[in-house]
Amino acid sequence: MIKSLEGGRGIAALIVALYHLKIGIDHFSTIRNGYIFVDLFFVLSGFVICAAYSQRLRTLTDCQSFLIRRFGRLFPLLVFSTVFYVAAANIIVFAKRMAIAHGFGASLNNPGALDYLIPNSLEIVSTLTMTHGLGVFDTLILNTPSWSISTEFYAYLLFAALCFVLRGWLRLVAFAMLACIGFAVSVAASINVHNCIETGGCLSLTFDYGFPRTVFSFFMGALTWHLSRRVSVHANALQTIGFAALAATLMAVDADHAVAFAFPFIFALLILAVCKDSGWLAAILKTRPCQVLGERSYSIYMMHMPLVLFFENAAKRVDGVIPSTLVLLLYVLTLVVVSGWTYRFIEDPFRAMFNRIAARRSQTAIHPARG
Repeated sequence: MIKSLEGGRGIAALIVALYHLKIGIDHFSTIRNGYIFVDLFFVLSGFVICAAYSQRLRTLTDCQSFLIRRFGRLFPLLVFSTVFYVAAANIIVFAKRMAIAHGFGASLNNPGALDYLIPNSLEIVSTLTMTHGLGVFDTLILNTPSWSISTEFYAYLLFAALCFVLRGWLRLVAFAMLACIGFAVSVAASINVHNCIETGGCLSLTFDYGFPRTVFSFFMGALTWHLSRRVSVHANALQTIGFAALAATLMAVDADHAVAFAFPFIFALLILAVCKDSGWLAAILKTRPCQVLGERSYSIYMMHMPLVLFFENAAKRVDGVIPSTLVLLLYVLTLVVVSGWTYRFIEDPFRAMFNRIAARRSQTAIHPARG
């Protein structure tokens, strides 16, 4: 494990969680544009997956074992967090109905939202097949950030297929072509479909064009890993350049929305800068708090939206720096604690279970039973 990348993943997850709560969004560009840090997940995933598996996917059994492992990494928490989200939404509706029944409706932030959230059959099936982020719907559904889990899983499948059929420079050409196609489609959709140059949110593609966005950043991450094997960099200098570029882009993007298209490239630069676990930025990312966030990053990402349901009412009502800060700190503390539980009782044991299944499948292929 590259500790600095683990720490970077944790910080990105926390930024996305803060973005959805909205506190501080008027004052901090990082939070205001926090959606873009989902692309850091994709670039990181492409880098790490390519590093771990690019030389290991040579047979169909290898590919099957790989997909079992990736399924086991994503699916259990996806299902748990979605069920938790639906339960949280309905608990809030029930509480609102009770408040109105007892004469406290005037104090509610949105007293008209009284319909229970009942997933339909298409939402259930698409969630269970992790296809809900592939253009099946015309809006985000259920635990809304999970669209990216859907698109990332199918990026894994595409990666495994390419590694199985291609070798050497042909594989690199395919990675580069997919990254270019994904980038082109993402830019076109952002500008022509979402009108992001006027309204902002360039690259904020989810339920509709989220897959090209994922493919673009994922395979850029894969190419970054290949580049890291071939070039020698001065860690401190490149980290300073990358961090300065990120800060400058965050300051510029509100005035020029098209600047958002540069973020995935900057993330790739930063990953290249810290991937050897040396340098001043890597040292920060390797600190204990960042490592805890990194370990729980998937849980932070998947569990924050259900918690937003409980905290958003307070977030909208507080006024002033001190009350807002207190709500923010309570939200972060709750999220860190809850993500620790889900990591311990959902993520880690189910990942280990699916890894054992994959390992047994590989051993069976190597040593088939003799009749």
